[in-house]
Amino acid sequence: MRNRKRILLLLLAVALTLSGCGAEGQTLAAVDGLDDLGAVQVVSREEGSGTRSAFAELVGFDESTDGESVDATVATALVVTDAEAVIAAVEADPSAVGYVSMGALDALEGAKALAVDGVEATLNNVMRSSYPLSRPFCLAWSGSLSELEQDFLTYVLGKGQDIVAQGYVTVADSTTFLSGKQSGTITIHGSTSAAPLLEELAAEYMTLNPSATVEVTASDSTTGLNDAMQGKCDFGAASRELKDCEAELLECEVIAKDGIAVLVNEENPLGAVTMEELRGLFTGTIVKWNTINTERED
Repeated sequence: MRNRKRILLLLLAVALTLSGCGAEGQTLAAVDGLDDLGAVQVVSREEGSGTRSAFAELVGFDESTDGESVDATVATALVVTDAEAVIAAVEADPSAVGYVSMGALDALEGAKALAVDGVEATLNNVMRSSYPLSRPFCLAWSGSLSELEQDFLTYVLGKGQDIVAQGYVTVADSTTFLSGKQSGTITIHGSTSAAPLLEELAAEYMTLNPSATVEVTASDSTTGLNDAMQGKCDFGAASRELKDCEAELLECEVIAKDGIAVLVNEENPLGAVTMEELRGLFTGTIVKWNTINTERED
């Protein structure tokens, strides 16, 4: 009888190993082709980028140092300054992984977006708050708004939401808009991720108010917010939530919601990744693709 029990236990262990049963009822199956990719090449945005800051915070690899939040992106990462450069780097290297605004996904040719924790990278999932890598686009300013600046902001949060809906998640219902036709120039500095949307909004606003000029200068979120604090621009554009020290000095409105998509080369056989695996990839604790050797199925 004892030998029979041992045999049954052994057979059960073998069966579990072959089936690859994981936690919470998930089935784990090996992904073919990861061995061919070799070492992971992380592609990251530059320091000061709102996308980088939001990604590090959402994935959970930002660390507090002397009161400052600093992300722990691996030192060997290829650092680039906009979404186009991230896409180009990932499309050129089968071993690369990077991240971009969902608004940039239309430009993909040789790359693809991974599902995260089983949720596809779509705007519908951002809208439903089910996609874990979601963040706001913000306009921030110091002091009181002029009549022209308020007119523009009213447009963005009303009629301008029609343009937001074309590539992002709206934050308000579209309304009719009648400009006060104030004259002058509005300057907006900041996020490269938010810049394409802001340029479209600026162009339509100027058709509704020909007396106004709206100038959008892309840099990064931190620079844009600092410029707004220092009076170097009328609005700072950020593709992340404001830090406490920034929120103390600036007023802010969320004008759209966006998701951050995780990109890999189209030759990468993975279709999904977990948040834990993302932390490993971007901090350097996962250095070879074949370390991620499972797919998750219900």
